[in-house]
Amino acid sequence: MNEGMKNIKMIESLERDIYYLKKEIDRLNEYVQNLEIIDKQHQEMNGKMHTELAKLKIANKELEKKVLEFVRPTKRSIDDL
Repeated sequence: MNEGMKNIKMIESLERDIYYLKKEIDRLNEYVQNLEIIDKQHQEMNGKMHTELAKLKIANKELEKKVLEFVRPTKRSIDDL
């Protein structure tokens, strides 16, 4: 095989490698985009959960106060609640 044929084979091999590497780049770009979407949704969901948690903590404190008033009544009846 002469030098020219070796070069042609090398070029064809490199072109195949380039093709598959471009496919891999496309696949990885799509993967990264999916991760970014998941991350954004996670952050939104986390924010909503923190808001709900804060509301529940407030409601829990209010309920705790009512329970303590009921458990240690100061001349109150159940009708006072």
